This record gives sequence, C-alpha cells and structure tokens, in this order.
Amino acid sequence: TERKMLKISRKAQYVVPFLAPGRMLECSIDGEQYGWGVLVSHKRKAGIGSAGSAGKLAKQSSDPDHTVDVLLPCVDRHFDDAKPGDGTKEEDKSNVGLLWRGTSHHCRPMKVGVDDEKLVTHRIFTIGLNDILELSAVKLFLPSDIHPEPARNNVAKSVKEVKRRFPEGVPFLDPVKDMSIKSEDFKKLSNRTDTLKERLASHSISTELDQKEKEEMVLAYGKKLDLLEHSKVIRNEARSCQGMVMRDELKKMKRVLRQLGHVDANGVIQTKGRTACEINTANELVIVELMFCGVFNELSVEQCMALLSCMTFDERTKDDDDPTTGLKSYLSNPFFKLQECTRTVAKAIIACKIELDEEEFVGKINPGLMEAVFAWCKGAKFVDVQKLTGTFEGTTIRTLRRLEELVRQLASAAKAIGNHELQSKFERGSELMKRDIVFCSSLYL
Repeated sequence: TERKMLKISRKAQYVVPFLAPGRMLECSIDGEQYGWGVLVSHKRKAGIGSAGSAGKLAKQSSDPDHTVDVLLPCVDRHFDDAKPGDGTKEEDKSNVGLLWRGTSHHCRPMKVGVDDEKLVTHRIFTIGLNDILELSAVKLFLPSDIHPEPARNNVAKSVKEVKRRFPEGVPFLDPVKDMSIKSEDFKKLSNRTDTLKERLASHSISTELDQKEKEEMVLAYGKKLDLLEHSKVIRNEARSCQGMVMRDELKKMKRVLRQLGHVDANGVIQTKGRTACEINTANELVIVELMFCGVFNELSVEQCMALLSCMTFDERTKDDDDPTTGLKSYLSNPFFKLQECTRTVAKAIIACKIELDEEEFVGKINPGLMEAVFAWCKGAKFVDVQKLTGTFEGTTIRTLRRLEELVRQLASAAKAIGNHELQSKFERGSELMKRDIVFCSSLYL
C-alpha cells in the first residue's frame, strides 16, 4: 500500500514545485536506505514536451524525466575488504574526503555505530524522483560551491543539528495539505494505511512485548529473509547445473541421430528421421534401421509380424536358455538380422559417449512370441496359439494389441516416405492380426 502511495506522490506534478536547493530529502537507492540528505539541484531531461526529433529522442531515452542531485552520507565500498596494516587503504582513508561524486556502485549507506567516522563522507548522488522516500519541510542554507570538502562537511553539520532539534523525527511535507495531492486513489490508499497502522498498534506484539524483544524478533525475521534469499540463489544454481547436464545429454543424442542418418550436419531432418517420427510404440531407432536395411522387403507378411513381436514382447520366461532355441529357420534368420541392426544402433550410441550396455540393450529383444504370432497371422485359434507360449493369456493379448498398434504406425511411416509396397504389407499384417477374442472390446460379450 505504501509503495502505491509513494508511486502516486512522486509524480513530477506534485514533487517538482518543492525541489528547491537546500530542502532535506530522505532517499533510497537500489533498495538501500541512505537516510536524510540535502537537495543540491534539480534537472529536467532535455527535449521533454518539444515537438520534432528532440521530443522523439527524449521519449525513446530510458533515463528518468527528472533527476535531482542530493548530498548524502555514505561509505566507499573500497574499504569493506580492507585488511589491518594495509598502507594503501590507510592512504586512501586520509584522502577520501577529496571525492565529491557518489554512485550506488561505489558507495553504500553508512551504518550508525558500526562504521569508522573517518570513513564516512558526504557525496553528491544523482537520483530520480522515485528514489525520494520523504520530502522534509525543513530547508537548509547551501554555499554557492558545494564541491569542496569543508562546504560539504558544514552542510552535514546542519543536517545533524536538525536531527538534534527534532528528536521525534524530521518534519515531513504532508501529501494532502502541503503537496495538494487530491487523487481519489491516494485517499483510498491513505485510509487503508491508517487502518493497517491501527491494527498493528493494537496487535499483541506491539502491546505485550518490550522493545528488546521486538528488536530480537526483527533480527530473527531478517535472518530468515537472508536464508530464503540464499536458498533461492542455491536453487537457481542447481537448476542451471541441471540445465547444463541436460544440454550435454541433448548434444550427445543429436550426435547419435546425425551418425545414424536421421538428421544432416545442419540438423535438418532426413528421410530416416521423418520415418522415426511416426513410431512411438517401440524403439524407433532399431525399427527404422530394419526398414532401411531392407529386412522387411525379403520377408512375408506373417514373418514381418513375427519379427516385430520381438519389439513389443518384454517378458522373460527362461533366463538361462537361449531365446532362439526351437525357432524354425524362417523365424531365426530374421531375428539374427534384427540383432545385427540393434548392435549397430547400440554401437552408435556408445560412440557418442552415452552410457549403454550393448549386451543388455540387445538382450531386450525377445523372440518368445515369434512362433505364436506367426501362427496367429496364419489363422490359428487363440487356444492353439496360447499353447505355443509360456505366458499368461493376458500377456499374450496385451502383446498382440501393442504389436497391432506398432504395425499401424509402420504403415503410416511407409506412406510418409512413399514406400507403397511396405505400406500395403503392413496394412495387410494389421488385417491378419485384428480378429477374434484378442481385439474384442469386452471379454464379457
């Protein structure tokens, strides 16, 4: 609420009439409270309100329309990292008063009772109207030349005397009575502020705790805010580190796609990449290698379906036995070609520095349902097909459904690259598979 009030009350139409040299101002620069200072001069940005190119340049500039020079107490940040016995810093300490221009980058607010008085200097800062927290009703005499150190010290003594005469606080200009702010929004915010102040005054913290306990609570809350800010910084650092790891992994994956021919050196998707985009039911890299090696061209529809079942069946029945034991040559030979394609993909992945166990990757291809799928596509009954498997009926049905989905995706991929022969082969395979109890919408019908 107070920030909204400050935004309204610091409009140029209300503040500029009171910007006379010598007026005391309370200032905050970049979130740091510098306390009370003295106004030295006020400047208006050139070109404001004028027509033509000068007015356009003034509007485009990011500088504030009005700036004020204020004499403020500060400490040079140069001394914050001073070490005992540092001769250079001692020399700088003796000459610090020669500097009259101050910036928030090089100077910080003085800390009462903490900073050495020899380090505290009074310098002229250039700030905007939004950096002014309060305007005082008090105006001080300013010498004609404020730059020399004695002149600035005399003004500082005058500020100290004003604070001594007003122990309850330097008097402010009233926003409504003195500055004539008649905005309805400001009145509503002012009433809300008064209500909140009354509630704070009646709170148990204000009535039941003494000053020492209040200060301890404020310090504890300040520490909490510092810890929250520190945790925020750490989280951002962790997020950036995670992003770096992800970027490295992404670069390696792009390298794999480039090596396998899915994209070219410029990252443009090639025919293999376009084909892989259509597949998501099984490992698209291995499937695409099968297609482009011409394995499917040499096989019948039933053999293609049996071979693809190795990519959708992921349940091991006998870990110790050779998975190809008992397979007929018309099924084992295509399976060996599938293993070769899988090894090609695995070697490409390993060559691009992605961690992968080649044997484990190849071992995921399971020919356990090849005979069953071949028989199913030949028109065998589900009861007879189930006798060829060592799995439960539900596993067989789930595998066949996934296989049919994969075949449909392969038909779309073949169509996308213009291979009508493969497209018709996969569409025929989908028709052979999609029948009987396996694809009933409900087993209770």
